Amino acid sequence: MKRIITCMFAASLLLSACSGTTGDGVAGRTVPVKVAAAAKGSITKYAHVSGTTQALHQAKVGSKVEGVIKEILADQGSAVQKGQVLVRLEPQDFTLAVDLARAGLQQAEHDLVQQAQDWKRISNLYERRVIPKHRYDAMQAAHGIARGRVDEAKAALGLAQRKFEDSVVRAPFDGVVTAKMMHEGEVSSLWAYKWEVLEIMDLTSIKLECDVSEKLKAQVREGMQAEVKLDAYPDATFTGSIAVVNPLVEPAQRTFRIKILISNPDSKLTAGMFARIRIALDRRDNVLVIPARDILERPDGHFIFVVKDGAAEQRQISLGARDNQTAEVTAGLKEGEIVVTEGSHRLQNGYKVDIKS
Repeated sequence: MKRIITCMFAASLLLSACSGTTGDGVAGRTVPVKVAAAAKGSITKYAHVSGTTQALHQAKVGSKVEGVIKEILADQGSAVQKGQVLVRLEPQDFTLAVDLARAGLQQAEHDLVQQAQDWKRISNLYERRVIPKHRYDAMQAAHGIARGRVDEAKAALGLAQRKFEDSVVRAPFDGVVTAKMMHEGEVSSLWAYKWEVLEIMDLTSIKLECDVSEKLKAQVREGMQAEVKLDAYPDATFTGSIAVVNPLVEPAQRTFRIKILISNPDSKLTAGMFARIRIALDRRDNVLVIPARDILERPDGHFIFVVKDGAAEQRQISLGARDNQTAEVTAGLKEGEIVVTEGSHRLQNGYKVDIKS
């Protein structure tokens, strides 16, 4: 047993001699690092959310009446204006229905004129007591029926004309055709759930609907600006504003929804793009800030290394606001202290450092 312990002790001394390390750091060499002085400055607290771009307005259009599609006057990618004719159904059935309803109205109006004349004649006879009252009552009822038939014929003509108008489909707003679901010769039928011919999107502005943590409910307001980054344009940043803040908090996700609008005058953006959004919540001035890159995050808190007398000293700090590049330090650091900003992962407490510019 003594021999084993002696060998282990000797091996330990040998390893220590080969590595050249001591409890105070690295003997014979230093760790290269970059540093910065902790200084007062400004920092903005941001909320980071994501979403998918959507058209400002979107609609699938088609005929409200059944019929065979005669013409589709726009295709995918076509720009359309509000009121522009997009689809026409075969018109013969609708024009025949209008003609039939118009003829029915003319006949009803003719019958009403005849009944009015008879009513006038019967009224004179009844006043002179030439005919009995039941004849007078019967003629009065017939005259009312004739008047009702005129009203019914007018309604039938109006319905036929409305169906004829509905056989022509117009654009509900300015936009771009993004999909074509039917073709000429197919039967459009609302009752068969096959009536959507074209899809139109208004892309003059883009909207984003995003879910935000309920913790930020009191800080997010309508009118706030939002910076938007899209994978499709990695080098560009788009600016939008919060148009709607939904007052409802979704209990399952503990989030509330906001709607962001982005102006899109050059039509660079379209629907379906993944977006990363940054919303400035609060700006703080004259606070102690340091670069955030080498802040060490551990289960027991946040740590940095500061340089004192050429050696690294590990320091636990408390953080306030933080963005992608800088962080506010609320405790554990003083203004002017030298903070390691690159190389912290190679350091331990007491290691000598070589400061690189």
